[in-house]
Amino acid sequence: MSRSAIFTTTATLRQALIRVTVPFVLALFTTPAGAAERSITAAELRTAIEGYWIGQLAGNYVGFPFENLYQEEPLPILVDRYYTFKDAEGSDLKIQLNDRRGYIRIMADALGGSWSDDDSDIEFVYLHAMELHGTDVTYEQIAAMWRAHINRYIWSAARRARDLMEEGLVPPATGSKEHNPFWYRITAQLMNEIFGVINPGMTGRAAERSLWGARILTDDWATDPTVFFGILCSAAYFEKDVPTLVTMGMDGLAKDSPFREGIADVIRWHGEHPDDWRATRAQIHDKYYLRVRDFVVPDPFAGSVVNGLCAVAALLHGDGDWMKTVGIATSMGYDCDNQAATCGAIMAMVLGPGSIPERLTLEMPSRGRWTQPFNNTYINYSRDGLPNFNRISDIVDRILAIAEKEILANGGSKTGDGPEAVYTVKADF
Repeated sequence: MSRSAIFTTTATLRQALIRVTVPFVLALFTTPAGAAERSITAAELRTAIEGYWIGQLAGNYVGFPFENLYQEEPLPILVDRYYTFKDAEGSDLKIQLNDRRGYIRIMADALGGSWSDDDSDIEFVYLHAMELHGTDVTYEQIAAMWRAHINRYIWSAARRARDLMEEGLVPPATGSKEHNPFWYRITAQLMNEIFGVINPGMTGRAAERSLWGARILTDDWATDPTVFFGILCSAAYFEKDVPTLVTMGMDGLAKDSPFREGIADVIRWHGEHPDDWRATRAQIHDKYYLRVRDFVVPDPFAGSVVNGLCAVAALLHGDGDWMKTVGIATSMGYDCDNQAATCGAIMAMVLGPGSIPERLTLEMPSRGRWTQPFNNTYINYSRDGLPNFNRISDIVDRILAIAEKEILANGGSKTGDGPEAVYTVKADF
């Protein structure tokens, strides 16, 4: 048997032995007694998807300048705008100055809009994959997509997974402890929100596909934050109370999950000092930074659990405000642009894209002002073989088309046409 065949067989066997997370999630969210029909118009569906994409971009750029710079302590400020190289001059504020991360407005002005980063461009590839192969795209098909399109601007677990694909391995072997030494890192949870977004209200399906995506890069409890955020993105179409969303996501994880334990801790700590996110951050750091139970995290600033819990804390301490939530997610530090992007996406799904301050979406050019968020432009310069120039409105429409297919394929229906068309969704709550 060839090396590739051995690993493919091993991957199949390992899928059959996935830990309790999968049966627990599916049993929880496919119980008929918990199912309910929910309705949403095409216009409402599209607005939420627009919020996801634009909120993700804006949150990413808010966090960019501080990525990985604050570890032992959080930022000394609460971020409320784009900080750039100018803010580092004559101050003690640490800002990334050696690449695009410290020059947000210059980048936006030069490119005429938004641009790709791994918080959005892996999902850009996954969207293309689902258009080609359907929403049940296989691991073999996604590995081929990675080989064709994802070769640069990837690090740690993603870089190792891509190298393993070149050796003939396919997921989930590419994310396994046996083959990927970075299996515990944050990598997966920032790249898979789209699987929740394309499953409005269908949280069981969102959890299933989010786990599928997580296992391309990560393993064991490091997949749990991805599942959690997938559930939140799925539920956010209908549930607008953020603490309720957090509880729903927590309940979708296995009872022995260390990330579930951490969420429960953050809920309790938030209750003890609801107006002091720094106190919650200190407690997260003390318990989850260096270790996850018996596992010593080799590079703790990039751990999946500590970063994911910072996003949970930001959602709770953000008090339902987009900028405050994203600002806290950034100011907590660690690999903060990822938490800011995920929180930005979730909150803009809950509140609508209009909740994002215009200074972050319209007031970026050096002269004048855009009339649409990020000038309705997404420049892909990182994913090979896919269009470089994209209209954000087109990306939103493409995601909407996939979401419609998921709704109809999973027991839902559609009546009418145009923005007033109504989707009836077989929701799980």
